Amino acid sequence: MLETTEVKFKSDFEKEIRRCIDNHDALKIHREDGESVIVISESDWGAIVETLYLNQIPGFVESIHEAASEPISEGTPLEELDW
Repeated sequence: MLETTEVKFKSDFEKEIRRCIDNHDALKIHREDGESVIVISESDWGAIVETLYLNQIPGFVESIHEAASEPISEGTPLEELDW
């Protein structure tokens, strides 16, 4: 996670936002008189929301782990899939 101070964030707003977006990383802003704030890009927030949604589907995460541990030789060739 990228980090900066509130003062530096205010003075370098464009640079700090661009750094956050370009790195697809959260930016933690340490405030002098209160709780820190986290800034993320809209696309990264969308990915987080999608992940949280998919994790709510019963058995979904387990099925991904199961498929990931299956040897590639046991998989179905792409040309045999009915798209």
